[in-house]
Amino acid sequence: MKKIILFAAALFTAAAVTTCAAIYYLPPSDKRLEDRYGGTVETYKSSFDCDKDGIDDQTDILNGALAYIKTRPKYKSIYYDGGFPDDNHGVCTDVIGFAMLSAGYNLIELVNQDIMAHPDDYEDKPDKNIDFRRVRNLNVYFSHTAGDIIGHYRVSYLR
Repeated sequence: MKKIILFAAALFTAAAVTTCAAIYYLPPSDKRLEDRYGGTVETYKSSFDCDKDGIDDQTDILNGALAYIKTRPKYKSIYYDGGFPDDNHGVCTDVIGFAMLSAGYNLIELVNQDIMAHPDDYEDKPDKNIDFRRVRNLNVYFSHTAGDIIGHYRVSYLR
């Protein structure tokens, strides 16, 4: 009976270690989901083209996010001088940073400018190299800058 319990415990431990390793080392999929709406949902095209490449910002940001995910970055929460990770590691907010960068928006600078303009709205001592990678900072930044856009989407969606 003791051998059965030890075997079950070893099997459980092996399964837990395998699951944790898979979650850590297997990146998210970069495959697009099938269009289940048959083209009935209109694709939004932005009227802006910040980087002047002939592709609207909405499409640039989406393509940038997909391109970043295709690099299959491994999760690693680490501080980088200069801000963006350059070693095939990253965190969830890096998807946003790289996606916006591909459209011509430097999230490092934008968040830093907002922190300087509204320091009381942010909890942490400012650090340009990490502020744009903190979810709570992005929540504050986007609440300052995207409120009108998000409101427009909600109104358009409900029509």
